[in-house]
Amino acid sequence: MKIRFYGTGASEGVPAVFCECQYCQQIKQLGGKNYRTRTCAQVDDDILIDFSMDSFAQVLFRGLDLTKINHVLITHSHDDHLFPMGLTQIIPPMAFYDRERIFNVYGNEATVRKIQETAIWKGDKREELSHCLKLHQLTLFQEIEVGEHQVRTLPANHDKREECFIYVIRHKNKTLLYGHDSAFFSEEAWNGLKAYRFDCVVLDCTMVEETGIFEGHMGLPDNIKIRERMLKEGMAAAATKFVATHFVHSRNPVHERISPIFAKKGFITSYDGMELEF
Repeated sequence: MKIRFYGTGASEGVPAVFCECQYCQQIKQLGGKNYRTRTCAQVDDDILIDFSMDSFAQVLFRGLDLTKINHVLITHSHDDHLFPMGLTQIIPPMAFYDRERIFNVYGNEATVRKIQETAIWKGDKREELSHCLKLHQLTLFQEIEVGEHQVRTLPANHDKREECFIYVIRHKNKTLLYGHDSAFFSEEAWNGLKAYRFDCVVLDCTMVEETGIFEGHMGLPDNIKIRERMLKEGMAAAATKFVATHFVHSRNPVHERISPIFAKKGFITSYDGMELEF
């Protein structure tokens, strides 16, 4: 399996557009891996995880090719993970193609409702949109086939107003955990994770080196605890790749600074455009 990260920033992106903090000013000077768009990742050839308002920028500057994507897994309905207006641009006159186009979107009830409410704006285009934009409402602990992959939903510890998901994705003999947005996992989630041995684990690290600031999120101290528990209980091994992502601008996420710090704790620091194979 392989995973490519198109967006590794939290809800404001990095640097935040209105921010004058010292970190955003420094990041504007440094550029490169420090520019982080809103969260998005691709698994293998045709599965995308989350679809934000930055998808257009990711197509232009990060190599995202939405013409080859057939499935989108949405973790939850927050704006930095779901941009429904962008999804409705799959029909003419916004898009033309000489083939049958089926774009499958999977998510919780809030995600499906948000997309449906946006689609109403299309008026006489609603029927045409429904032919190519297929919505699949998921529930917790559901296992489905997505293309050639097996996907299972587990509970994220994030927004109590909706069923937020972390995803277990399997293909052949490889297993990925896509584990954000979430605070430290609930015991309910841990019970579900025990059935797997992961080759790659992607974790919310919004608070960078800190913890206890933003509800529903983690920082490196929380990530370390998850890694230690997974290793101790056999859900991970020495070869498992642990990846930190979803960084907020206000906690000094300068890539050149945090990358060696995270590496010493067993974590890969993600950046926009990074690809891993496992």
